[in-house]
This record gives sequence, C-alpha cells and structure tokens, in this order.
Amino acid sequence: MKVIIIGAGEQGYVLTWNLVKHLAVDEVLIADYDEAKAIEVAERVGGGKARARKVDARDVQAVAGLAEGAELLINAVIPEWDEPLMQSALAAKRHYLDMATRTVGGTVDDGYLMQMGMDRAFREIGRTALIHCGMTPGVTNTLAAIGYEELDHCEEVRIKGGGLFKSEVPIQVWSQETYYIDSQTPTLYYDEGEFLRAEPFGGWEYYDFPAPVGRTPVTFHEHEECSTLPRWLPKLGEKGLKHVEFKLGGSEEGLKKAKTLVDMGFASDKPIDVKGAQIRPIDLLVKLLPSTTPREEIRRMAGEGKITDEGVYVIELFRHKGELAEDTFYVFPPNIQWVNDVIPGANRVSYGTSTPAAIHAEYVLEGQISSPGVIPCEGVPRDVRLDYVRELNRRGIRVARRIWYGCDDVYGPA
Repeated sequence: MKVIIIGAGEQGYVLTWNLVKHLAVDEVLIADYDEAKAIEVAERVGGGKARARKVDARDVQAVAGLAEGAELLINAVIPEWDEPLMQSALAAKRHYLDMATRTVGGTVDDGYLMQMGMDRAFREIGRTALIHCGMTPGVTNTLAAIGYEELDHCEEVRIKGGGLFKSEVPIQVWSQETYYIDSQTPTLYYDEGEFLRAEPFGGWEYYDFPAPVGRTPVTFHEHEECSTLPRWLPKLGEKGLKHVEFKLGGSEEGLKKAKTLVDMGFASDKPIDVKGAQIRPIDLLVKLLPSTTPREEIRRMAGEGKITDEGVYVIELFRHKGELAEDTFYVFPPNIQWVNDVIPGANRVSYGTSTPAAIHAEYVLEGQISSPGVIPCEGVPRDVRLDYVRELNRRGIRVARRIWYGCDDVYGPA
C-alpha cells in the first residue's frame, strides 16, 4: 500500500519513520513545498520505501494527483491546510488523517465545523477522514472516551498538559505559528451546555503534575478537545456532561513571555500596514524566532544530556462538579534521550504527536477503522481504542490510570 504524507517537518519525519516499518506499506511519498526537506526525510528514515516530491499543500489538484494510487493522505503541515488537503483526498477518493484543525483566520471550532461539513462527501465515496489524531488532541480524546464510557455519570472533563524544557541551542518542537495563533485566540471551553470563550492565558492556576514535571502554572489554551468531546462523548451515553476544558502549562517565565508577545499583538494573524506593505505580525514573529538546530546536533546534545525535554498530560473525569476526580489518566511521552536512541534528531513532542497518529494510520490501512465519514479519535470503536492504548505503551508512550472509589485510590497501567 502507498501512503502520502504532506509536510516534511518534525511530524512528517516521525510519521515516515513509523510507517515505513509497517509490512503492508510498500511506499511512502513525502511531499513538501521545500523539496530538499522532503528528500532529507526520505533519505534519513525512509528505509528504501520513501520518495520525495515538491508540492504546495494548498494546490488541491496537484496534491490529488500525487495521491493517485495511495490508500491514505496524511496532513503533517499546519492545521490551516486541513481544508484543501481534505478536498484533495475527496478528489482522489482516498482516506484522510490529520493531527489538528483550524481555518485560515478562524478558530479550532471553525475548523471542526468545516471538517464535519465534508462528512457526507466522505461517506458518499466510502472513505474515512480521521481527524485530530496526535497527542493532544488524539491520545487525550481517546482516554477521555474510555473513562467516560465506564462511568455511569460524568459532569466534567479537564485536560492539562505540562512540560519541562531546557536547551543550550534553539529547538522548535512544534509549529511556532500554530502555538502563537492558538495562544492569542480567545480560548474555547464548554460549560453548562454552551460553548464559551475565555481571555487568552486566562484561568491561571498552579497544578502539581507527576514527576518529572512537578508544579507549574497552567492556563486556558485553544484546543480541539473542547470542540469535539462535548459533541461526541454524549454519543457514548447521556451522562450529564456539563464542562470540558483544556489548559497548557510550562515554566512561569516562558508563559509570561508568550503572554507579553500576545498582548503586544505580535501573534496576530490579521495583516497590518507597515510603510505601505501588508504584513501579518505572526509572520514577522516566526521569521525572527531562531531556526531549529540541525538534527545531528540535536542527537549529539541529547546524548550528552544538554537538552531536557520532559512532558506529561493529565485527563481528569469528574462524576460531580466539586468532587475529586473519579478517574484520571496520565500520559508520559518518552524524553528526548529515549527518542534520540530510536530516531536521531527527533524530540519528545514530535515523537509523542506523530507516533499516535501513525498508529491510527495503521488502523485505517488495516481496516480496523473503516466507518466512512469524518470522525475524531473518540468516535472509533471501543475495542480499537483499547488496543490503541496498549500499542502506545509498546511504543514507549506510557499511559497510567488512577481510579478513586470514594475512600481509596487504585493506581495501575491503563
């Protein structure tokens, strides 16, 4: 089978590394506007199965042409290109998969609604569009669905991500454009049956993550879970869901710096006039940020312990508001040292995002996920979700679970 990956950045790198290992995959076409990046990925991790091509992700017909003969098209570029890439998948009559969503100039909820607007078209061609398949969203949604399904009543789902990062050289572990646009967007959350928005960096609190992250500040952050979980969890049973939120944490210094840039308008994606030229502030900000260090240098410094890159994600399900969490999942992606032992030059975020996406891609290729239409991770069959968690653990992404029975905590693997 042939798979086409659009985007040869950090996510495309890890996706290619994963998918060429699958016995049923005989070709991976890695395509990017920067053909040199695609060639590098194919040569470094393609295993003799990958080839590179140049393409503009926004060119629906060009991408559809490259997808001819493929079974699956994967979006590994910025989420703003979901729409044209889904149109390409429809034109080529291929399955589709992505890791996040947003529309150009819009929000993640705009992106989700745009994607669901293509549901009928994917059903008509008998193909699956599996959306939001990374770590968060993706792993987080899946675990929330597993926990929700096992409770007889669930009023709240609260998701938090925490990280501990230090480096002597610049490393961009995720699209800085996506991070800052999400950060400057009034944050979606769900409360008492309504989709509401909080101010950027609102809801500041300190949260005690498990080691090695520890206590860090977290704030509201625009994320897809708050768009899909309120709409899809009730499909598993009406259980009184009233509240869904997502908060992202990090160092206090880092969050305050990011907030300052947002407050000054540098993260805006709305063009402004600068001496007669129309410039998006976010484009200037991303251009001025230091470039990512070459992969060989990352590998070397990770091996020497000069980079710290740890993270943990927490998914809490509350039976009733104001009570202790009834069910809590903890997700521990491998650190950068572990990652570089298996895929040199990658990082904790790229591995932790694209490996879950690769697992879902394999399920689509194998027919384990086969329902036509547009669905997020929480919408796949329960047996697939449970197998997915086992596969995450096999690939180094540890998932643990704590269930509170009113008097005792019970800990164990998920």
